[in-house]
Amino acid sequence: MKKFAVIFLLSLGISFSLAAQSSAGAANKNTALRCLKLAENCLVADDWQNALNQAELGLSYDDSISDLYYIKAAASLNLGATKADALRLLSSAFERSSWAGYTKNSARIFIADLLSDTGLYEESLSALDSEPYIYSADAEFIRIKNYYRMGTTESLANARQRLNSDRRVYPSDQRFPEIFFMFESLFMSEAERDGIDYKIPQIVSTIADSYITKLPDYSDRNPELELMAVSFARGEDKLRLIKAIDAKNKKLSELLATAALRAGIYTDAEAFDMYFGASGNEFSLDSLETFIALLSDPEVVQRAAETLADFTGTLYIDENMDLQYEFVVQYENGRPQYIKYDANNDGLTELYSSCDFGAPVFVYFNSSRIQFFYDTYPRISKVLYSDTKLNFNFLHDDFTFSPFDFVTDNVIARTGAEFYIPYITETYAIPLPQDLIEKASSFELPITERDDAKIVYTLSGGNIVFAEFYENNARYAYCDFSKESSLVRFVDYDNDGSFETTELYSEIPFAQEGLRSEENDRIISSVFNFIDGRSDLYLRKIQIDRNANTFCEFSEQYLEFGGKVTIWDNDDNGIPDSQYIRYPQKEGETLIEESIYFDSNGLQILSLTLANGVPVKMIADAEGTEVMVYAGENENIYWIDEKGLPDEEQAILNYVSHGLEQGRIDIFDYKEEERISVIKVGAAYYCRRVPLTSVPLDEEGASK
Repeated sequence: MKKFAVIFLLSLGISFSLAAQSSAGAANKNTALRCLKLAENCLVADDWQNALNQAELGLSYDDSISDLYYIKAAASLNLGATKADALRLLSSAFERSSWAGYTKNSARIFIADLLSDTGLYEESLSALDSEPYIYSADAEFIRIKNYYRMGTTESLANARQRLNSDRRVYPSDQRFPEIFFMFESLFMSEAERDGIDYKIPQIVSTIADSYITKLPDYSDRNPELELMAVSFARGEDKLRLIKAIDAKNKKLSELLATAALRAGIYTDAEAFDMYFGASGNEFSLDSLETFIALLSDPEVVQRAAETLADFTGTLYIDENMDLQYEFVVQYENGRPQYIKYDANNDGLTELYSSCDFGAPVFVYFNSSRIQFFYDTYPRISKVLYSDTKLNFNFLHDDFTFSPFDFVTDNVIARTGAEFYIPYITETYAIPLPQDLIEKASSFELPITERDDAKIVYTLSGGNIVFAEFYENNARYAYCDFSKESSLVRFVDYDNDGSFETTELYSEIPFAQEGLRSEENDRIISSVFNFIDGRSDLYLRKIQIDRNANTFCEFSEQYLEFGGKVTIWDNDDNGIPDSQYIRYPQKEGETLIEESIYFDSNGLQILSLTLANGVPVKMIADAEGTEVMVYAGENENIYWIDEKGLPDEEQAILNYVSHGLEQGRIDIFDYKEEERISVIKVGAAYYCRRVPLTSVPLDEEGASK
């Protein structure tokens, strides 16, 4: 019965726990839905900041509600976020596919519009046309925009056919005549700039006539629409409309100057004054070329050439006729000062370049965080990866890279002015680090061996031949790479200007995987930071010669499975004073360590072997005589030959409390006829009773 009661109570506890979790989850969801309602109200009221705040608060309670991501995307975009940011949020909304309200179709329209603006026309149409099919003014407008932007004969026909239909369905929606006249004017201007006699297609004339008759309904809201529309009016209607616009709108306008010049109402001089006087030193290249192409008066053409030769301002370039500007070019004294390029108009600048009187000084690629610095364009002097601080250096003619060129604008060239615009090379590819190594004279990158440290590799034919190591621009090490299988590095560890330490690195031999370890990988990575992830090296040996007399005061050689051999020469006479051996230890094996001490002639005077830290063997003379070792009553006290008494151990502890040099045999008087010798090895003290008539082994021990 007790057992049943316990099981029942446990089950009840689990049930209560699950119920509590379910209740908490439901409460969080309800709170998130209240935030959603508030966010929707703020969005409708164009209160973008509060809409964003409420959406983020709702997501902190429940991040599964798709509507909150949609509202966050809409609010963020209106607050200055990029289209790329909005697309990421909308993607999250559709991935969760958990819609609390009726906003899914709105989100589909929103993402379709963003996809269209970022060049993904097929994906945009798919977002609208998938089931359930969306038919609305918003959806139709985006479809038409996509068809125009695709730029094929078929898609252009689709755009015009839909406009011809939608103008009847949505007669009061100004967006349809706007997009119609903007794209069709663009086609007309392009032909005009290229000197082609443009014939307006019949369906375009039909649509234009329909919209022109409604211009009184639209003109108060958008005078520019009227200016674009008059280019499609015929005969007296065209002149009447242009004069009417001029009479109503005395503000100087690029569109008005171009339209009036095309219609013959303004002279070249009048149109020129209006066009350049109204611009505020900002032009679109399409508008500028169209206007220049219409000029015929030689004096005015010369004025245009002089104006552009000294132009200081901004030029916007639509390179694919999608009514969006991919290029922004700032000019100073007629030459490019900087350019920004956003190929898909997602708000993220893909390429930025600063220029010196029209010659690129550097080019920055945002997606890969890489900068190209130029000696004389297109000759590269340096390439820098911003994220990793990887820096390649090049000699004058060793590497060229031109992701874009500055070309003479053919239309503006008719004025005689040398006016340059950027042209992106469609086939350019950002080189990889492996490609740059083949051309570079050196490259440098940060290392973690020291704070603010870096390594500079010198290259020859794509191969590393030398390396220098810097800390805060002060060299502290250098390395020879002339031998592929082994490297020699010289290091100044105490920063005194003398490279006292020699490090030898070797390739890991075949079938000696015991040389690989996490510690070795850390050392190789922190010292060399190979960009190709090279992992076939290991630190084989370290030697220290502080006074440069070719005698090493310290050396350490590394073996498989954590083994090593360490040698000290404290008196710097070329004869070892002590040696420590840590034997290779595979997993599960006993750790064997050996400490050896030598006299001033290099003869062994003591050898101690430990197994897992416990003494197991001692040789106390040069003849190899093995002696017994006994553990004392106190920690770290050991006796040679025979075990001592507690009083003797207390005397030893009192003696060594004043300090004892490693490896040195010390003798002190214990009683009238007894002395005790002590040698310190590591943290342990090895003791032996010594009669008064005994001669100590060697009072000049070696330090471990």
